[in-house]
Amino acid sequence: MGVIDASLKTKLTQYNALKNSLATVRRKQTGNLSVKSLDGIVTRENCITDSEYLITAFVAVPKNLTKEWANGYERLTDMVVPRSSRKIAEDSEYVLYSVVLFRRVLDEFTTKARDARFIVRDFVYDEEAMARDQLKSREIVEQEEELLDNIAEWIKGSFSAVFSAWVHIKALRVFVESILRYGIPPDFLPILVKPSSKQAPKIKLALAEFYSYLETSTRASDRAKLAGKSSAYRRQTDDSAFDMHEFSNVLSDYTPFVFFELPWTFLDSD
Repeated sequence: MGVIDASLKTKLTQYNALKNSLATVRRKQTGNLSVKSLDGIVTRENCITDSEYLITAFVAVPKNLTKEWANGYERLTDMVVPRSSRKIAEDSEYVLYSVVLFRRVLDEFTTKARDARFIVRDFVYDEEAMARDQLKSREIVEQEEELLDNIAEWIKGSFSAVFSAWVHIKALRVFVESILRYGIPPDFLPILVKPSSKQAPKIKLALAEFYSYLETSTRASDRAKLAGKSSAYRRQTDDSAFDMHEFSNVLSDYTPFVFFELPWTFLDSD
């Protein structure tokens, strides 16, 4: 059980790391134009890439502020190329515009745009970087799917060993509890009952009524004497008898017989 538990934690740590990476990738591919990746939206034709002084900035403008953008982007700062704004894309919330300006005023332009509720996207057109990002995204998706399949198969293979160990521990508890409750030599019969969810309370009540005579130690000893085992109880007297029913005030799940549950909800929907 310890080995299986340690292996599961290791596998889940690996999977969660991949899942977080995958969530980051998907977050870039979803959302509105103010947050999603611009890869595949912006093309080479939308950018100035061979100028030492000029740069193309991409700005996400709320749809209700498009007129303010058209009338005021040229005056947000100096060195903005007049009439250089072009509409690139739009969604339900934002319109993406390009604008050409001098590199030296990009930071100032970004600050002024933010004050006007325009969002300047941090984007540089680089085909090689875009290709690497796309390849990395595909690899992460494939790794996540492969690892998830491996973990599922490993869990199926490990379930038998885990369940066997669990039932074995339950059997040990039945034996130990029976010895502690009824004494030695062992004189009890372990039984496995699998009722439906509706029958369980009725069966438990019927068993409690049938074995109610076990609630006092003297009655248990009488049964042992009838079975020819009185020597084990030679020192027991009526004064030493105790009433197990007293424990019902402390233990809400007390039954006169030793009782442990094996939940089957993960195996049977009934």
